[in-house]
Amino acid sequence: MERIKWIKQVFLALVAMLILGCDNEKQETSTEIYRKYSRENNGVFFSVPPSIATVLLEEEHKGTQELKKVLEDVNTLSFLIISNGSSIKENSHFFTINTKLQNINFVDLALVNNGNEMVKLMVHHEDDVVSEMVVLVSNFDAFFCISLKGVMEISKITNLAQPENLAALSYLEKFNR
Repeated sequence: MERIKWIKQVFLALVAMLILGCDNEKQETSTEIYRKYSRENNGVFFSVPPSIATVLLEEEHKGTQELKKVLEDVNTLSFLIISNGSSIKENSHFFTINTKLQNINFVDLALVNNGNEMVKLMVHHEDDVVSEMVVLVSNFDAFFCISLKGVMEISKITNLAQPENLAALSYLEKFNR
């Protein structure tokens, strides 16, 4: 009888360890990815009110109006900037962040590579609601990851994602100064 009691206790202890050991690992958020990557690569990560970005945009640039429409729905605008003054190849940051975001269910929306600069637009959505749009920009000077968070209309994002309008996103590089 004592042995059965001991076996039950051991069994309950094993079940408890399994339950505790199967603790659902919290998925890393995009903001945590940006902060961690910034620390690891001597970058800068900061947020600004979206209204400031709207003021800095120049009306004569193609895509500015489309970007302003997207910014209407944005409540958090964050930047990860890493200078390419290091020995790391400029596209290395681009591909690393791209992979990390794909691992947390971001999907590609557009990519433009003109030889001098690569710009990629990615979105995170659930139930047909876009909660975050990310713009990755890599050029010879720096790598930029621009995060726009809020409940965004897909039609506005689609208009911005047109190749002729994507250039407006690279004008957000002004925050590197």
